Amino acid sequence: MAALRKLAWRQGYFTRKAQGMLQFDPLSPNALRHPLYLQWTVGFVIGSIGLWMTRLTLGYVVWELTQSPALTGLTAFLILALPAVMGPFLGVWIENLNPKRVIVVVQFLNLWIYFALALIAFVGTSSVLPYLFASAAIGFVVAIWQPARLVMPTLLVPDAALGSAVAINSTLFNTARIIGPASAAWAIAFGGVTLAFFLGFVLYVIFFFAVLFLRVEPPAKSKATGSFADRFAGGLREAAKDPLILLAMAATTFSGFFVRAVVELMPAINGELIANGTAQTLGYLTSAAGIGAIFMGTVLATQRGTAAQMLGYLFVGGIVGGLAVCGMAVSASVWMLLLLSFVAGGAGTLTLIGSQASILQTAPKDFRTRIMALWGALAFGGMGIGSVASGALASLIGLPLTLSIFGLIGALGSGILWAYSKYSKVG
Repeated sequence: MAALRKLAWRQGYFTRKAQGMLQFDPLSPNALRHPLYLQWTVGFVIGSIGLWMTRLTLGYVVWELTQSPALTGLTAFLILALPAVMGPFLGVWIENLNPKRVIVVVQFLNLWIYFALALIAFVGTSSVLPYLFASAAIGFVVAIWQPARLVMPTLLVPDAALGSAVAINSTLFNTARIIGPASAAWAIAFGGVTLAFFLGFVLYVIFFFAVLFLRVEPPAKSKATGSFADRFAGGLREAAKDPLILLAMAATTFSGFFVRAVVELMPAINGELIANGTAQTLGYLTSAAGIGAIFMGTVLATQRGTAAQMLGYLFVGGIVGGLAVCGMAVSASVWMLLLLSFVAGGAGTLTLIGSQASILQTAPKDFRTRIMALWGALAFGGMGIGSVASGALASLIGLPLTLSIFGLIGALGSGILWAYSKYSKVG
C-alpha cells in the first residue's frame, strides 16, 4: 500500500509539472508559454521537414545527374542567392504589410514549386536544367518570405522571450534537419526521388494551413513613410549606426561563406570522401549535423543572455565550425565524418542564434523588418556565394584541399573578429 501511495504521489507530481509547463503566461520569458508561438511552431517544424526533404533530394538528384561539385554548389547558390540580392529591398516593401499574410501567399507559391518538382521527377529527365530552374524559383520565394519569417517571433512573444523564441525555432528547424534528410533518404531508397519530392509537398500543405489559421495582430509600430529609396537608405543607416549590429552582420557573412556553406556540399562530400556513398549515408551526414544543431539549440533555449553575450556565441561558433570543416578534409571514416558533421551543425546553430538574437535585442522596433531583411541577405547570401565558390574550387583543386582552406580561414577570421570585439568593447 505504501508503494502504491508513493506511486500515486509521483503520478500527481508529474501531472502538476506538466500542467505548469503548459500554463500560458503573456509575460513569461519562456516562448513556449505563449499560445500563438506554439501554433506557429507546430506548423513551422512540419514545413521545415518538407523543406529539408526537398533540399536534400535536389542536391542528390543534381549530383547523380552530373557528378559535379560545382553544379551541386550552384543548386544551393540559386536557392540562397536571390534572398541575398532581393532581401533588403523586399524588407522595405513588406514592412508595412502584415507578415502573416506575406507568409501565407509565399507558402502558396512554394506549394506549386514543390508539386512541380514531384511532377518533373515522375515524368523523368536526364537534364539538370529543370532542377536548377526549380532551385532558382525556390530562391525567389524564399527572398520574399525571409524578411517576414525573421520578424514573426516579435509578433508572437514579448521582447523578454525573443532569445528563447529564436533558440527554440532554431532547435525545431534543426530537428527537421534530422527527420527531413533521413526521411528523404528512405523515400529515395524505396520509392525514388518522385516520392521524396511528393512527401515534401504534402508536409508543406500542412504548414500552409497552420499559418493560414494563425490569428496574429499586425505589429504595433508607426507606419513607415517616405520614398522607397529613403526607407531603404534609412534601414542601412540604422544598421550601420550600432557597432554591435554592424559587427554581427560582418561576422555572420564571413562565417556563412567559409564555414556554413560547406554543409551545402554534403552531397559532394558523401560522393567523394565516402567509398560507395549512397542516399542513406548522405541522409546520415545531414542528420548528424542536425543533431548537433538540436543539441546546441536546446542548450541555448534555456539561456538568457545579453546582446553582447549572444555576439560572443557567434564568434565561438565560427571558430569551432571552421576547425570541424578542416577535420572533414582529413577524415578517413564515415564515423569521423558523422562526428565532425555533428560538431559543425552545433557550431552553425551557435553562430545563427548568436547573431540573430543579438541583433533582434539591439535593433529599434520601427527598423526591425529592414534590419533583419539585411541580416538574412548577408547570412544566407554568404552561404550561397560560399557554396558555389567552394564547389568551383573543389572542381579545380579537389574537395579535401578546399575544405582545409575554407575551414582554416573561417576559424582564424572568426577568432580575429572576436579579438577585435573585445579590444573595441563592442556591446
